[in-house]
Amino acid sequence: MDAPFPDVDPAEAMLGQLAGLDLTLARHVHACAMSTEDPAEVAELAKAYQRVSRCMRQSLALRARLKRERERDLRDNPPPPPPKPKRDPQRIAERQDALRTPVQRVVWAEYERPDDEDEDEAGYFFDLLEQRLQVRARDDAFGMVVRDGVWVEEPLDDHVVRLCRDLGLSELAALQWRDLLDPPPEALLPPDDDDEEDAADDPCLESSA
Repeated sequence: MDAPFPDVDPAEAMLGQLAGLDLTLARHVHACAMSTEDPAEVAELAKAYQRVSRCMRQSLALRARLKRERERDLRDNPPPPPPKPKRDPQRIAERQDALRTPVQRVVWAEYERPDDEDEDEAGYFFDLLEQRLQVRARDDAFGMVVRDGVWVEEPLDDHVVRLCRDLGLSELAALQWRDLLDPPPEALLPPDDDDEEDAADDPCLESSA
């Protein structure tokens, strides 16, 4: 989301007030013109109405131009970010824990492995998640964002979406993580190499001489 622009500066405020006064006067002149039947008066009031209307349009156009220039200058020359917050290990650890379950749910929703498949894509993303959490947690501002020039805690849902995007996971699933199922405990276990060792020791699988 884009940062909000600062309050209207005095020049823009005065131009807005001036346009408001012009509008009031234009309405008065229009009412006077509508209330008279003298052709000469109508003609003079019509000219006055056109002049007042033109002044109002010019005031509005100048105010809009100043606003565009101010917003462009802010985009081209943003204020410097505030200093990084002091490191808070407890806050960082709590945010790591808070992120783990939501992202694991997203991974499982996308890469649930059928029992008859050997490839464990979910396991790969579970491991990648842990690596990414460790790396990101080195940042003192982990789990925080700048809002209106100050560091505040980033909403968990926003952080989940951002982390899933970083991992190449579905952002749509990330937005719905609260409705997804937890992966079974066995899916989170590290790979078991016992089966491979047993297979290597099985004489029935050795090639005949």
